[in-house]
Amino acid sequence: MKNITKPPKDVCKKKSISKITHLYLQEKNLKAIPVLSNIQDIEILYLYGNQVSKIEHLDGLLNLRGLYLQNNQIDKIENLSVLRKLKKLYLGKNKISVVEGLDSIDELEELHIEKQSLTDNTPLCFDPRTVFNISESLKVLNIAHNRIPSLACFLPLKNLIVLDASYNDLDDKESVCQILRNWLYLKEAKLIGNPISKRHRYREDIIANTCQLEILDNKRITEVSRRFIKGFEEKKLCCRSKPSINIPNIVEGLPQYHPQSLQQAASTSVIKEMKCKHMDDIAAFNEAEPIYIHWNQLPKRNPLHKTPCALRVAKMDKEKTPISNKKSLNMTDFNVNCMK
Repeated sequence: MKNITKPPKDVCKKKSISKITHLYLQEKNLKAIPVLSNIQDIEILYLYGNQVSKIEHLDGLLNLRGLYLQNNQIDKIENLSVLRKLKKLYLGKNKISVVEGLDSIDELEELHIEKQSLTDNTPLCFDPRTVFNISESLKVLNIAHNRIPSLACFLPLKNLIVLDASYNDLDDKESVCQILRNWLYLKEAKLIGNPISKRHRYREDIIANTCQLEILDNKRITEVSRRFIKGFEEKKLCCRSKPSINIPNIVEGLPQYHPQSLQQAASTSVIKEMKCKHMDDIAAFNEAEPIYIHWNQLPKRNPLHKTPCALRVAKMDKEKTPISNKKSLNMTDFNVNCMK
């Protein structure tokens, strides 16, 4: 027993350190990332809430899958090309102006780069090469609070599942809908806080232009509402695709001073009786789809004027008959009184 010697303490430390997979260095007031080349098994590295200004000393972390660098002083994305297994990258609340340097990370699934502190109210920019490189793998994108005016540069992200683009400067609803239409796997989207979220039928239009969206602005979309909205939009699109013809313009004799919807409500039988030679041209007219006119659009008729005879009979009836015992006027009595 006495001949057995213990290994040096530093060796034990090195062995224990080399097996670490999760390293917690958050909120340590670090001004730089320490050298971690001896800990090659690290898979998750927490460095958020420090004063780090540069991404460095990560060359030996070939197995790193999650890197948490939010809430630091970083102004440039760099030195990440060796992290080919990186899947989650958190860079929110820094000073990054251009998203770049991710060209070699082919397995990146989540990119969180919200709330960048930029001067002069400049929007966050994305390098097209970076967007194209991560387009196959990226599933979660958080770009909230970055004054981004358009989603056009994110069109290649065809496998996106979750998008947080809230509180930006998205103002063109049609452009946003066109982009969302190409993201077939999108299930959750946050667009609240943008100018488009205040537009008429904003929620309905977003739902109608997505395939699998389940949550919009933290509100779940039921299957019933999805079917109703999509059915309504399809019906509206079908009606818009039909040619519109004003019947009085091609049929002689029909009045043209009524509202257009009333003019187009002429019955098929009337037109057929007139033997209209333009019947084949009236493509918008369909018996199966009648046009219903609102009562406000119908022509107003003149009020009914009572004759002197009718007024005299009504006065006599009112004087002779108590209110409680009033009866309808007999047609015979009406004729006798009129003859008098």
